[in-house]
Amino acid sequence: MGIWQRLQKRADSAGDAPIAVIGAGYVGTGVVHTIAQSPGMRPSLIVNRNTERAISALTQMGVTADDILVSDNVDELANAIRAGIPAVTPHALIITELPIDVVVEATGALDYGTESILAMLDAGKHVVSFNAECDALLGWLFHERARANDVIYTIADGDQPGVLFRLQQQVEAMGFEVTASLNCKRHLNVHQNPETGAGYAARDTTSAHMTTSFGDGTKMQVEQALVANATGMIPDKRGMHGIESTVATAAVDIPAILSTPGRVDFTLGGDFGAGVGIVARHPNHDLHQQAMGFYKMGDGPDYFFFRPYHLVHLEIPLTIAELLLDNEPLATIEAPHVAEVLAIAKKDLAVGEDLDCIGGFSAYGHIDTAENAVGYLPVGLVEYASMTAPVAQDEPIPLSAVKLDESRTIVREWRNMHGTTA
Repeated sequence: MGIWQRLQKRADSAGDAPIAVIGAGYVGTGVVHTIAQSPGMRPSLIVNRNTERAISALTQMGVTADDILVSDNVDELANAIRAGIPAVTPHALIITELPIDVVVEATGALDYGTESILAMLDAGKHVVSFNAECDALLGWLFHERARANDVIYTIADGDQPGVLFRLQQQVEAMGFEVTASLNCKRHLNVHQNPETGAGYAARDTTSAHMTTSFGDGTKMQVEQALVANATGMIPDKRGMHGIESTVATAAVDIPAILSTPGRVDFTLGGDFGAGVGIVARHPNHDLHQQAMGFYKMGDGPDYFFFRPYHLVHLEIPLTIAELLLDNEPLATIEAPHVAEVLAIAKKDLAVGEDLDCIGGFSAYGHIDTAENAVGYLPVGLVEYASMTAPVAQDEPIPLSAVKLDESRTIVREWRNMHGTTA
């Protein structure tokens, strides 16, 4: 029986699983719409500090505004969820008291996302996260907290890390050993900022900061840190190579650059579009070489397994289905991080300067090994830092050169995870 048939069978006996979605932006709204059309689950509650955006997410798919409950009362919300009435609230933490099976975190916010994820896990709720920035900084903590509470924390299908995990599972199931796990980047300008990237934001109808985090490469570096920490693969160098290649030549070009197999990296330019890829070789290459050639995969010994797209929110039902049916996460971090993403000065930074957020004017992110990252500011904390010493453009920002806002949950949890003090 296929997974969707199994999910429908579960729904026939137990009803649709109520799902809460935190965030009603571009991704969060898409998640709501996708869950609504999936068997065995329903978007029962949307959390957004601006409730009008949450209401809009529901009305866009045909729900009448008068049929939506907007409330911050636990009893009212619980009754609505049980009755199948769509509900909206501005308060994420109220979910901990509600009959919700799975929570999807789709805000991209760092401190707010951290507070929400940890509160849900501590309340015994499963969490599916589209918040790669939080995961790159605190993923191990989230998995440890989930294990302590006998629930699941997982990243989602659809974003590049989730698609890479699925592809890698398939490749390894065929007996191949991974040479490289690759994100595909069309263009890169580490100094892009919300002003210089405004045209891209207008074209794509995305926020200025989101667009900039794509253009300056921080988002991709963060995503590859997720892959690294769940697989144990590390970057070859700080920031990775960024290998110029094509789909046709990747199996040759990429191993030629990497110092050793088992690395995370990215392609730059070429004809990869918004895809992801795995370069891998088979330990019994001689037995399979003729077949691989016949299957139009090349002569080996390395082969390029390529998925030319990732569909973000449209793919999340598979993550939720495996969680509901089999209590399985898409990926798990079993040990302390092997990779971190450092904050690199996007411009000369002066004493007294308050840094802005990811995708801003102050810093971009570069992945490095956890060992090499010791003593440097993670890019996930950049918006909670102010400069106490100057740092030149394109230099990593030392922790000794900043003061962190210790009132922030994300700062405190990061320090606790690493055993550091202010």
